[in-house]
Amino acid sequence: MKILTTIHDLNHLEQFSTKVDGFLIGQSDFSKHLTLDLKGYIVDVIEKINKLEKEVFIQFNRMYTNSELNHIDAFLSTLDLNKITGFMCADIGLLQIFKKHGIKDKFVYNPETLLTNYFDFNYLKQDGILGAFASKEITAKDIKEIGLRKEIKLFMFGHGHMSMFYSKRQILNLYADHMKKDHIYEKRDDLRLKEPKRENERYPVFQDEAGTYVFRGYVMSSLAHMDELSSLLDYFVIDTLFQSDEYVLDVVPLYKDHKSLADAKAIMDKYEETWHDGFLSEKTMIKGE
Repeated sequence: MKILTTIHDLNHLEQFSTKVDGFLIGQSDFSKHLTLDLKGYIVDVIEKINKLEKEVFIQFNRMYTNSELNHIDAFLSTLDLNKITGFMCADIGLLQIFKKHGIKDKFVYNPETLLTNYFDFNYLKQDGILGAFASKEITAKDIKEIGLRKEIKLFMFGHGHMSMFYSKRQILNLYADHMKKDHIYEKRDDLRLKEPKRENERYPVFQDEAGTYVFRGYVMSSLAHMDELSSLLDYFVIDTLFQSDEYVLDVVPLYKDHKSLADAKAIMDKYEETWHDGFLSEKTMIKGE
């Protein structure tokens, strides 16, 4: 199992390279909720990561209109594709552009919730893609079954704030307009939503050029399931949105050494977080309150 992570400060690339196997990077034209926008210098960063002999994955994870798809086509032409391990794509339609550029084998499909069984997962093999993400809303048992039967590389979102909602609309700007305020909420990582029925959970809300997002207040953690999943996963993603690069240095060793949640208590206290294993232990369900 290889560990991939996001990064906040390029000055930490070399330090990170001793801890992780690769990096998730992107630029605001084509990616959503980035920890670092590399617009204008992504080519240089790809070169730096290659010199560190680490893997590079570019995120194409936002909603795209027809005109935006044309921009992706042009953008790919500016890259040295041999220096990129893969592209994480939320839109399966992008595959046609990747085929045009002869890089379908670098396509990683990440629809977040759709791939819930090994039939769905292995169906993608016929397209010749690199791999895909298992749904973030299935159990560890379900992911294990996919892993045992996989015919392409298996990726998993394993640690970080889990996305609950994504709209292409600039909803926080609309709220500001309604309240007759300036647009002061864009790209702020300190905004939280409070729901009356869930007093103990605050939901991070974030807006950028690609839209508006709401995340689970609890941090998704897969620590309790590493013993059963690590040998089946090809790539494990740690997303540090709403956190820092120091956070990565604290968290990655927990997964490499298969530590327990009890071992992680000091880190949870340090960052004032509550960790939860999402749906890994139980099926998705709706509970009335």
